[in-house]
Amino acid sequence: MSLAIINGDIFGRKEKEIYIEGNRIKKVGQIESLISKNTVVIDAEEKTVIPGFFDSHTHFADMGINRENDVSECKSIEDVLKKIEKKKLNVVHGWDESLFREKRYILKKDLDIFDFPVIAFRVCGHLATLNSAAIEVIDLKELDPKFYVLEKGIFKEDTLSKISKIYPKTIENYVRGIENATELAYSLGVTSIVDTVTPTIFRAYERIENDGKLGIRAHLYMKAKYINNIMNSGLSRIGSEKLKFNGVKIFTDGSLGAKTAALSFNYKGTDQNGILIYKDEELMELIKKIDENELQAMIHCIGDRAIEQVLDCLENIPRKMRHKIEHVEITNEKIRERIRKLKIPCSLQPNFLKWSENMYIERLGDKAVLNNRYKKMIEKGIKMGFGSDCMPFSPLFGIKCAVNDPYGESISIEDAIKIYTSGSAYLAYRENDLGTIGSGKLADIVILSENIFSEIEKIKVEKTIFDGKIVL
Repeated sequence: MSLAIINGDIFGRKEKEIYIEGNRIKKVGQIESLISKNTVVIDAEEKTVIPGFFDSHTHFADMGINRENDVSECKSIEDVLKKIEKKKLNVVHGWDESLFREKRYILKKDLDIFDFPVIAFRVCGHLATLNSAAIEVIDLKELDPKFYVLEKGIFKEDTLSKISKIYPKTIENYVRGIENATELAYSLGVTSIVDTVTPTIFRAYERIENDGKLGIRAHLYMKAKYINNIMNSGLSRIGSEKLKFNGVKIFTDGSLGAKTAALSFNYKGTDQNGILIYKDEELMELIKKIDENELQAMIHCIGDRAIEQVLDCLENIPRKMRHKIEHVEITNEKIRERIRKLKIPCSLQPNFLKWSENMYIERLGDKAVLNNRYKKMIEKGIKMGFGSDCMPFSPLFGIKCAVNDPYGESISIEDAIKIYTSGSAYLAYRENDLGTIGSGKLADIVILSENIFSEIEKIKVEKTIFDGKIVL
């Protein structure tokens, strides 16, 4: 099968045409002689044509399942309770107190109107609220008391993995979730993703790929708690054009929303400054083990104290691999210069800027200006990729945030698209196959509804091509 795109404003190119044969781009520009009667020709009508978006940080499989019990659009605690009541939901995901009229967390007293167990996960995934019926089901002896407040029903960080076992998800659940998420991805122009996985999610991806049905380029990182499983199974950075196992995900702190990201200063109005999950020597040994096995470390660090700890470790380890750091939200000039010198690539979430005028100020006060300094990182020449963390899963929303920074540090739309395509491809070792439009590259292409220099709010995804096939 062959495809041709004509009259396109091709991002990063002067040519106007693309010829696709099979699942790869055969030629860009002067393609007339290649077009046959069997070629499907798409007239882009001078609209912008870009590489497929590469979301460098998702919870893709979980998102696909959680769409069925998502409460991220709820504007009040009452709205959440109504949705739980209507569907008799035991688990909901995505509430965000910054959107609520009440401007507070959901508490146990709110959920105690239900006589069945209810677990309500905050949008960050680092905090959940349980009602009394749910608390009765869990074994509190297994949980670290410093990570929960029983009278409020609030549980944080590592306690959540144990709580989630109340309602375990099967391989079949995740297969359905990946398929659901893939449909959404096409509508948003996403053709490649990074997903943090458990062994169960990993097997779900393998099953879909083995059945020849995987419709997304998935780059998987196993959570560090399963490090022994990884080493014992001999998993290495191998895979197909669509499914790759890349490495290990490490959490070094929590989130700003849960007030567990590790800061060098206290959260506004509190005596708390977050948590470091590892001691320095523990973190260094873990990264060493990952590097020695030629796997890539994907290291979550949000607060400046956590970022400094990670940089200290990476600075003192001989590195074979291109380890990357995730989120990197609270930085200063010293931290950014260290990242530059150490040549550490960063996976960043521009959609988080949506909280700049509410949640960040409530958590950080006048320190909120330290948050998400993308323009300064670009000026340093730091390698960057963009991802969504599924909050929300939408590259165009993230790009809109990045080019409208409320602190006056907006980046250009060209830079934003590069970071969300070629930047993310580099972070996942896929720069030779993905991220730009050129001969020999995999044919993952998006046609936007407008030229990129149109009003950003008007731009939508008009057509998505994945693996040489039109999927939207």
